[in-house]
Amino acid sequence: MVLVQPLWDAPALRVDHTLVVCDIHLGIEYEMYTKGIRMGSLTDRIKGEIEALLTEDITRLILLGDIKHNVPNVSWHEEREVPGFVDFSVPVEIVKGNHDGGIESLVDCDVKNEIVMNGIVLTHGHRALDNPLPPLLVVGHSHPAVEFQDELGSRTKEKCWILGYTLQNTRVIIMPAFNPVIRGVAVNSDPRIPGVLFSQNLLDESRCDIYLLDGTYLGTLKTLR
Repeated sequence: MVLVQPLWDAPALRVDHTLVVCDIHLGIEYEMYTKGIRMGSLTDRIKGEIEALLTEDITRLILLGDIKHNVPNVSWHEEREVPGFVDFSVPVEIVKGNHDGGIESLVDCDVKNEIVMNGIVLTHGHRALDNPLPPLLVVGHSHPAVEFQDELGSRTKEKCWILGYTLQNTRVIIMPAFNPVIRGVAVNSDPRIPGVLFSQNLLDESRCDIYLLDGTYLGTLKTLR
């Protein structure tokens, strides 16, 4: 039986001996700069956080889309930092996301639209899905989060996992973004959530459970929305 388990307290997924992370968005710092927010490069920090999750029994790393941030072209920041970023102690495979235009020119590892492992399909989540759907689908792209509001009206967002099923009874895992500055899209308050599962109304919201990164259960997608 294949082990599929979120790593609580980290926006990463374990599939047997494979570690999966998504929505890294290297180069988002420049977009922040154009909005008046100055920060140093996050590349080394993100790489270090991924390396810390590569325990001795992990033999492969899958980057599930949006490794880079700039669209549609490759920025100078990405040209400088992406090649070294994908150099890990285990083999790396890339699933191409909607922000990954031109990434093939930056990396030596495999770049695919999806990866299939023992009936599990891992894809970024922005592309149309083939029918019939697989027994288990793992996607990113949506950047799921939950918005909280205190008694003074202050609002905060916390990243979350969506673990559930489609209306076709396919098991679904929607992963949170790995990049630390991406707080996410609030599934309980934002009217539009990116991703083909939402745009095509494929989810059975009454059977989609919402968990914070620390494992706290918040209820189903239907009750939160």
